Amino acid sequence: MPNFRSLESLRRRVCTIIDIGTADDLISRAYDIFYTLVILVNLMVTIAYTFDEAEAACGPLLLRIEAATVAFFAVDCALRIWTAKYHHPNLKEWKAVCRYIFSFSGIVDLLSFLPYYMPFFFPSGAVAFRMFRVVRIFRLFRINAYYDSLNVITQVLTSKAQQLLSSVFIILVLMTASPVCVCTLWSMTRSPRCSPTPFPASGGRYPPC
Repeated sequence: MPNFRSLESLRRRVCTIIDIGTADDLISRAYDIFYTLVILVNLMVTIAYTFDEAEAACGPLLLRIEAATVAFFAVDCALRIWTAKYHHPNLKEWKAVCRYIFSFSGIVDLLSFLPYYMPFFFPSGAVAFRMFRVVRIFRLFRINAYYDSLNVITQVLTSKAQQLLSSVFIILVLMTASPVCVCTLWSMTRSPRCSPTPFPASGGRYPPC
């Protein structure tokens, strides 16, 4: 029984550490800062690896950094699964674990490290698994939870969701229409009937199309 109590106290302490810390909990706040730095470093490595020059100059170093940060994501996800019951105390432990795994945060956490290790078991799908690295960018939403200023931005975006969607739709329409107009004008200038070279018989004017 004493061992069980010590294990439960350790699990509860781990839960408070990996969650958003309070100002008086230095260990939890330090974990939050370290977690944020790991996310940013991993994203910078992922972006840098898309450039051939960076891959040629620092390829092995980038791979080591990626391996270390992904391993940290895996440990963090395992700890969140282990402490999931404290977030849902009214549920059974396995239901609390499922609630976390199938939540947005849980899916992002799993996709942040599983595609990295899957090629070891399924080598033929290595290219497809590497495409899931882009999912790690959604871990930035966890940084959002750590800072009040970013929470304000999230609240504003949520309250203005319809207006933002309308603006995005208009921008997409304009982005689609602009290339069509440019291509149309380009094809007209290349048409023999619309040649920009003036005809002498027309008094130096362009012929009608």
